[in-house]
Amino acid sequence: MCGRFTLTAELGQVAEIFAAGISPALEGFHPRYNIAPTDEVPVVIAAPEGRRAGPMRWGLVPHWADSPRIGARMINARSETVATRSAFRESFLARRCLVPADGFYEWEARATGKQPYWIHRPGSALFAMAGIWALWGGGDGGRLATFSILTREAPEPIRWLHDRVPVILPERRWTDWLARGTVVESLHAIVARADSPELRLHPVGRAVNRAGYEDPDCIEEVALTD
Repeated sequence: MCGRFTLTAELGQVAEIFAAGISPALEGFHPRYNIAPTDEVPVVIAAPEGRRAGPMRWGLVPHWADSPRIGARMINARSETVATRSAFRESFLARRCLVPADGFYEWEARATGKQPYWIHRPGSALFAMAGIWALWGGGDGGRLATFSILTREAPEPIRWLHDRVPVILPERRWTDWLARGTVVESLHAIVARADSPELRLHPVGRAVNRAGYEDPDCIEEVALTD
């Protein structure tokens, strides 16, 4: 699964890499070093004027949900079953997105506690996680945009740490992934052929374990002493 991730780039870099306009609603966004479920982050969708990055809350809330609290349990969608699960199927077919990130965390169980590792591309390059999104209408007439990250089996080099990783899409597949007209067979093919890029990992401080801790030292490598 993917339970925390990072987006330490400035919005201008996100706009450049993803060729996306930036919604005014993202004003004030700052680099994030420990994004947790239910946090609001930039997400890229297809819009009539082209790609657009706007704020969405992590944890998909289906339109039929009674409460947005269900989103905390919907942060990930398994790519193998996303097309058949009732909570995700409609979004997979009609509302897909790109989730900008430059790393994500996984944990190793050690005798002294949970040890986090930061997993990232060489040079901490930005990448796009495959996502799906939904709009939920609250009783007050407001609308809440939420998303979930697709996951797949982890590549061999990091399988010792966790058996699942986010689906990372190559840039040449971004347009087809976002397009409303992409057929289901093509969507499955995009995911199946999206082999994980070269990933590196290193242990980081256990302060990351605490949601809300956001200092830049979250991603700094530490020496393991146990």
